[in-house]
Amino acid sequence: MYRRCDEVSDKISEIIDREAAFLTRFRFYTHLMVCSKCRDYFNQFKLLKSASREPNPGELPADFDKVMGFVMDEVEKELDKNRVDDTLQGS
Repeated sequence: MYRRCDEVSDKISEIIDREAAFLTRFRFYTHLMVCSKCRDYFNQFKLLKSASREPNPGELPADFDKVMGFVMDEVEKELDKNRVDDTLQGS
């Protein structure tokens, strides 16, 4: 068992990505059995990692490209506005 929580946090990605050796997994999960803080952190990390995965193109809504085009146009407008504001303030 890992005695320190920082040892556990160092192994989380390795555990989630299923790259950890048997002894690492054993120590990791044994620590989680006795440490509720690390258990909570691990569960939150798993949720974050699953939410941040790249979507499969088949999972995207049909109008995704249209919506993203609109969003990018609005971002460009805001950037252009900020450039003009910066230029006017510098004059």
